[in-house]
Amino acid sequence: MTRTTASVVRPAPGASRLPDWTRRDWVWVVVVFLVVTVWTWFRIPLPDHDVVWAEDGVIFLKEQIERGTLATLLHPYAGYQHFLPRVFSAAVVEWVPLESYNRAVFTVCVVFAGLTAAATYRLTRGIIRWIPGRVLMSLVPVAVPLLSLEIIGNFADLHTYCLWLAAWVALSKPASKIEGVLWGVVALIACLTEVQALLVVPLVVVRLFWDRSIPVLAIAAGTLIGVGTQMFSWLTTPRPIKEGVEIGIPDVVVGWLVNAVLPIWNGHRETNSILLAEYGWKILALAVLPFVLATLAALVFDKGYQRFALCGLLFISAASFGGSLLVNPHESFQYARFVGPEWFLVPIDLRYGAAAALFVLAALPFAASSLVMRFSPRFPVLSRTVVLVLSTVVLGYIAIQGPEVASAKTMAKPWSAQVAAAVVACEAAPESSYTFESAPGIRYFDLSCSDVLERATLRP
Repeated sequence: MTRTTASVVRPAPGASRLPDWTRRDWVWVVVVFLVVTVWTWFRIPLPDHDVVWAEDGVIFLKEQIERGTLATLLHPYAGYQHFLPRVFSAAVVEWVPLESYNRAVFTVCVVFAGLTAAATYRLTRGIIRWIPGRVLMSLVPVAVPLLSLEIIGNFADLHTYCLWLAAWVALSKPASKIEGVLWGVVALIACLTEVQALLVVPLVVVRLFWDRSIPVLAIAAGTLIGVGTQMFSWLTTPRPIKEGVEIGIPDVVVGWLVNAVLPIWNGHRETNSILLAEYGWKILALAVLPFVLATLAALVFDKGYQRFALCGLLFISAASFGGSLLVNPHESFQYARFVGPEWFLVPIDLRYGAAAALFVLAALPFAASSLVMRFSPRFPVLSRTVVLVLSTVVLGYIAIQGPEVASAKTMAKPWSAQVAAAVVACEAAPESSYTFESAPGIRYFDLSCSDVLERATLRP
């Protein structure tokens, strides 16, 4: 009887050969943080580090200088709160010389991407049950090719990672009450930064039906307070929405396939336009097929909570992309109407697709983990080896598509040169102001020469 019991609880072959340190969360948290931080740094060409992009200049820098921290921290812009960018810009503006603002922003954003990945590893504890699967999931926030467009390296798009964090916090299984409270704080900050965290609320509410422990209640409280604040901002300072353009469900579905799914496999915009013009829906069906198979594998072979988590993430993918189109309607977003050569004339690399792609790509680590858990009792070494090699090859192939996505910042004027020119101009006319560029031909903002001279250390 004793021998039989021992055979039941003996670890699976292969797993027992692993050193103890490989199963310690803190080791993988540190490894993931370092890998993703370095990887993210090199995703963007070095010259593009010397750029202040979009809202980083015209909103966060300018308002921080002119209004101060307390007046801007919860000041809404475009209908919602941007808490983390406000906090980070306050720290950078007040502690870093004006000419170094760009590189400080880039560095902070790269480190935040690493922290997001490290947090993902911890948050998947108890959900993704295979350690390599958790590592693969942690790499998703930097592997999506479309992130290179303009997501990485600027405060304006940190909300993309905050939506990812908010979703995983809502699904997480904290190991203690203290950890639950800490993740509740993270949920609050993430929801105060991303208005589409509203989509996480259904996941939180459903969880409360069967789990009302203190950790889950803390996470629910953080989520609901953050989302509630966003909704208040939306109602009191609504985002202007263009009227007269109808975006239907078919447009959302086709647009999601075109902008979120297809670029995962091919980051080259022109090639995708050719494929769409020649093959239309057939190429989209081929692009989505691996994710359909991965989802089916996870739903068939995994457990109930894992199924719930994956379905929740896929819901957020579709709904976040659809919501982005609905609040930013444009004739070029009526994707269901385009055929043939018309695909050369419409956007098929929208940055909205990057966030949606994160949650689509999450299906692959789920499938990998579920397959290993299903087949490792009978084929422990074979199942782990095959799934790990296949997953690594697929994720590696997806990752090398990143350089194919041109950074939107490439044509922007170098920030260091702008500040140097501003100092020269302001020395000559200290009572005037200087116009800076934060997106070519689109976004410009003025800073008074007194502020420029006070905050810049450059001198002619």
